[in-house]
Amino acid sequence: MQNKNNCYPKAVWYIFGNELCERFSFYGLKTTLVLFFTIIQKYDQDTSTIIFHIFMVFSYMSPLFGAIIADSYWGKYRTIFILSLVHAMGNILVAITSLVTSVSLHFQRLFTIIGLLLTSVGAGGIKPCVAAFGGDQFVLPDQEDRLQMFFSIFYFAINLGSLLSSAITPELRKSVQCFGKDSCFPLAFGVPAILMVISIDEAKRKDWLEYTDDRYNAQEISDLRSALAVMYLYIPLPMFFALFDQQGSRWILQGTLMNGKIDFLNWIIKPDQIHLINPLFVLIFIPLFNAAVYPLLYKIGINTALRKIILGGIFAALSFVCAAVVQYTIIGENFAIPSNVGQLRIYNSFDCNVTISGSLAGNFSIDKLDVLHINYSSIVVNETDVLSINLHPTCELKMSTLKQHVFIDKGKVSSYLITSENNVDIELKHLNELKKLKSGNPNFRILRDNFSGQNIALRSTDNKLSEISIQLSTNQDQNYELPVGAYDIYLDNEPILQNVEFLPVSINDLLFHHHFNHTNAKLITLEKGRYIHILWQVPQMIVVTIAEVMFVVTLLEFSFTQAPLSMKSFFSAVNLCTIAVGNLLIIFISKIASFENQGHEFLFYAVLMVLDMILLMVMSTKYKYKCINTQ
Repeated sequence: MQNKNNCYPKAVWYIFGNELCERFSFYGLKTTLVLFFTIIQKYDQDTSTIIFHIFMVFSYMSPLFGAIIADSYWGKYRTIFILSLVHAMGNILVAITSLVTSVSLHFQRLFTIIGLLLTSVGAGGIKPCVAAFGGDQFVLPDQEDRLQMFFSIFYFAINLGSLLSSAITPELRKSVQCFGKDSCFPLAFGVPAILMVISIDEAKRKDWLEYTDDRYNAQEISDLRSALAVMYLYIPLPMFFALFDQQGSRWILQGTLMNGKIDFLNWIIKPDQIHLINPLFVLIFIPLFNAAVYPLLYKIGINTALRKIILGGIFAALSFVCAAVVQYTIIGENFAIPSNVGQLRIYNSFDCNVTISGSLAGNFSIDKLDVLHINYSSIVVNETDVLSINLHPTCELKMSTLKQHVFIDKGKVSSYLITSENNVDIELKHLNELKKLKSGNPNFRILRDNFSGQNIALRSTDNKLSEISIQLSTNQDQNYELPVGAYDIYLDNEPILQNVEFLPVSINDLLFHHHFNHTNAKLITLEKGRYIHILWQVPQMIVVTIAEVMFVVTLLEFSFTQAPLSMKSFFSAVNLCTIAVGNLLIIFISKIASFENQGHEFLFYAVLMVLDMILLMVMSTKYKYKCINTQ
C-alpha cells in the first residue's frame, strides 16, 4: 500500500492551478500599467511611477486585511473565494476604462484608480491565505520534505503565470491595433481579467471546502513571543522589495530608451516584454538551486534561511549596479563648459546667412537655420560683449542690422535666438538653458519666427498611427519631452523634415522659418546618448532573478515554518506587507531625493541594499530557529 505521507494532498494541485491563473492576471495588469499611465492617461513619468508604486503598496498591505478575515472570521477558503471576486471586478473595471474613450480623461483616471484599488485589495487579500492554505494540507514532520518542495513549486507556479503574462500581454498591447489606435490596451487588460474569472471558476469547481474550513484558536503568550522574535527580523526586509519592484517602473522606463529591434526576426522586443526573462529564469533557477547551488552553499557555511536571504539581498544590490552601468552607457558623456570659460550660443532662425562682430570675440558667420558657439576666455568672463548683427540682403527685412549687449557667464552657456518681429525688425532674444532630462527621453525645443497659428505634428516612422501634436503658442522658447524614436515632422499637415532620429538623453532644437507660404526647417542635436540594444538589460535581470530565488522563496518557507500555529496567515500577511513598505520607500525616495542622473539613483539604491543586509546580518546573529508543529 502506498504511504499517504509520500503523496501530495489533492487540494495542493488545485491551489497551483488557481495561483497560476491569478498571477497571470495580476502580472498581466502590472506589466503594462506604467505605459498605460504615460501613453493613454497622459501622466508624466514621475507621477506614473508614484501611482504604480501606490498600487503596489495597497496590493501588499491588504494581505493584513485578508489574513485577519481568514484567521478570525471567514476561514481561508471563503476569504480566497470572495476576495478573488473583488480582484476580478477590479481587473474588469480597468479593462473597461481602457476601452471607453467617450468620457473625459478625468473620469477615465478616476475609474482606473477605483479598479486598481479593487484589484489591490483582492489580489493582496487572498495572497497570505493561498500559501498558508496550501501549507496546512501537509502532515508534519512526516511530510516536511514535501512541504519544502511545495513552496518551491508554489513559487514556480507564480512565476510561470508571470512568464506567460510578460510574454503575451506586451504583444497584445503593442502588436495588436484596435479602435483606430496603434496599441490595444483593452485587450492587454481584458485577457488578464478573463484569466482571473477562470481562476475563480476553478476554485468553485474543485470546492476547497471539501478539504478544510480551518479556523485557529486564540493566541497564546508563547506564540506572541515567538512572533515578535520573527517580526523583529522583518524590519530590514522592505528594502529588498524597494529594489525588486522597480522592475515594473524604473527598469521598464529604462527599456523605453533602448533599441528592441531583432532584425533577423523582423520583431521588436517591447520594453515591458523583456521582463519575461525574470519569470523564465525563476523557473530554471528554482530546480537548479535546489539540486546544485544550495548543496554547494551549505558546504561554505551558507546553510540557514537567513544567510540565504542575506546573500539574495547582496545580489539585488549587484543587479542595481548593473542597471546603473546600463544607464550610464545610455547617457554617454555630458557636455561641460570649463570653469574658466564662458560660451555664447547664438541660433539663426532666418533662411539666410548672418554675420556677427563682437567687441571682445571677433568676427563670425552663421549659416541659415544654424547655430554658432563662441567661447570666451577667462580674461573676459562675467562681462558684457557688444554684438553687431548683420543679415544677408536675401533676408529682405526693412531693418537688417542690430547692435545689442550680451552677458557672458563664467562656466555656463548663454543662448540667444536671432529672429524678427513680424518679418520687419531683427531681434536678439535670450533663451533658457536646455538640459538633459532625468528620464532619459529626448528634450525637444522649438525655435521659430513670429509666424503664429502653427501646429507641429511628429509622426512615428515605425507606426503611422502614432502622432504627437504640438499647438504652438506665442512663446518662442518651448520645449517638450518626446519618446525615443524616428519621426516625420509636419507643420500644419505639410512635411518639413523626414525620418528624424530622436536619440536617448538628447537635446534637440528645431529651427524653422516661414516666409511667403514657404517653410525651411532644420533639427540641431547638441547632445545625445547611446541607443544601445535592450538585451543589455539581460544581465541585471538575471542577477535580480538570482536574488529573488534566494530571498523570496526562502522567505516564504522561513515565514511559514517559524510562525506560531495560530498565526500562519498573519505571518504570510506580514511577509507580504514588507513588499508594501518597500514600495512606500520608493515613493518616499522619489519625492525627497533629487538625482539629475537616473544612474546615480540606481547606485544609491544599491548602497542602501548592502547597508540593509549588513543590518540584517547583525540582527540575526542571536536568532534561534524553531521546529514548530504546523498542524
